[in-house]
Amino acid sequence: MPLRRSLGRTARLIASVALLGGIAITAGGCVTTGLGEVTGSIAAPAGPRGEADWRRIAEEQGARYRANPGAEPDTALAYAQALQALGERAQAVSVLQQASMRNPNNKTVLGGYGRALADVGNYTQALDVLNRAHSPDQPDWRILSARSVSQ
Repeated sequence: MPLRRSLGRTARLIASVALLGGIAITAGGCVTTGLGEVTGSIAAPAGPRGEADWRRIAEEQGARYRANPGAEPDTALAYAQALQALGERAQAVSVLQQASMRNPNNKTVLGGYGRALADVGNYTQALDVLNRAHSPDQPDWRILSARSVSQ
């Protein structure tokens, strides 16, 4: 009889260790090591920015943009972001419209343009642009969110 109790305890101990090991492995798979898999249209600023910072960015990026309107998608996006931060939403739409015409397959530009259109209340056009920007194989939560607001 003592041998059976001992075997039962041993079996429970092994089962408990296996269960805890399985939980540890599962939880370990949830750890994020960096931002390498984060998708998005416009990178988040490095920290809080004030109006003076946004004006400086708008001047710098605006000069680069005007040298070749819409040809450099990153420049157009940065310029539009600064304009939006300064409350110049209609001008940001214009900048992104030009960039989207020069880069019709650039999902990042289309996403920014669609969000800018929604921001100024042009929901019908925003939905059309955001539908072109959305890709089921590479979903962007900001595009999906803006699409839901535009519908």
